[in-house]
Amino acid sequence: MNLVMQNAEFRHREVPLAPGRPMAARFQGISKEYRLDSVAVKALSGVSCTIERGTTTFVTGPSGSGKSTFLNILGLIDRPTAGQLYLLGQNVTDLSDAEAADFRSRRIGFIFQSFNLIPVLSVRENVELPLLRQRLSAAARRDKADAYLRAVGLASFADRRPGEISGGQRQRVAIARALVTEPDLIVADEPTANLDSKTSREIIALLDRMKAEFKTTVVICTHETNLITPDSAVIEIVDGEITAGAQK
Repeated sequence: MNLVMQNAEFRHREVPLAPGRPMAARFQGISKEYRLDSVAVKALSGVSCTIERGTTTFVTGPSGSGKSTFLNILGLIDRPTAGQLYLLGQNVTDLSDAEAADFRSRRIGFIFQSFNLIPVLSVRENVELPLLRQRLSAAARRDKADAYLRAVGLASFADRRPGEISGGQRQRVAIARALVTEPDLIVADEPTANLDSKTSREIIALLDRMKAEFKTTVVICTHETNLITPDSAVIEIVDGEITAGAQK
């Protein structure tokens, strides 16, 4: 199933990659410090790693280790205190807020732990939301949303609201919403945290299939190491530092 990926209307312009091995992301000496009153708390300390394009990478570590901060910086939701971040061949460290938002909306899909679906909207309308920044007609937005709902097996649920479907189905809606802009990078923050073990495995398998089908790079933050697939890369973060699995 190739869906709408073949339609040139929906493809974005490629940003040239840096010479050498194709990279989706490179962290170069990334640190992140937060201030709590007068106390400085370091979430990341000089992190350097490379994520190859077209792969699935699991980011693991104990609670409070810096995993979510790592993902928020990768997804351009947060900014590093120090260091350089390269995404898809571009140095994005010093992008303005507007430039970062534009880059994120075109090239990054974010899957949240709590789904972040809008309860008063239908499943289809939730998937359509990221397309509102694009110059598409209402009919084109609907067609794309329906195509990606078919891809995640939820075509028959398009007119339901999030409260009328199961947790696993809501996560599938969140995956469809992340994919609908056809991003180069999918960032998933604990996407199975609220799900039972069977549904969790199904969600990881679905993300792996979406990666293969849409040639997308997938980065998954999880504390459930039993979900890691044999062919995936792993980055382990402990106390704000990468302790294993990083390709420097």
